[in-house]
Amino acid sequence: MAMGFTDAVAKFARDAEQAETDVLHHALRGLDQAIVDKTPVVTGNLRNSRTVSTLGPPTIDWKVKKFRDPDDAINNAVAGVELGQTTWLGFRAPYAHKIEPERGMLRLAAQRWQQIVADAVRAVRGGR
Repeated sequence: MAMGFTDAVAKFARDAEQAETDVLHHALRGLDQAIVDKTPVVTGNLRNSRTVSTLGPPTIDWKVKKFRDPDDAINNAVAGVELGQTTWLGFRAPYAHKIEPERGMLRLAAQRWQQIVADAVRAVRGGR
């Protein structure tokens, strides 16, 4: 049966919102990867202290001496981000603030945000 105009508009709206969500998630993962790419590795602990939160900026964890690989947790957190929701990416290792000025892991990744989003749009369009 042919789709009526109202149904077609509703489907378009659903598809557009899903595409926006897909771009957001892809861009957040791209931003995390840009941070990873700039993070120096000695033991891997700083890289492993990465986190994503929608509740507020990452907090420093003074008790943890060795952080575990956060990739699954980051992917799960990103998958739960909704359009319009503020999302924070950062480090929990107490010494991250000492390395950031020299290496610019967060700062330089943030400066690439527009390019990361453009890449995400291309990736999502290519998959449709």
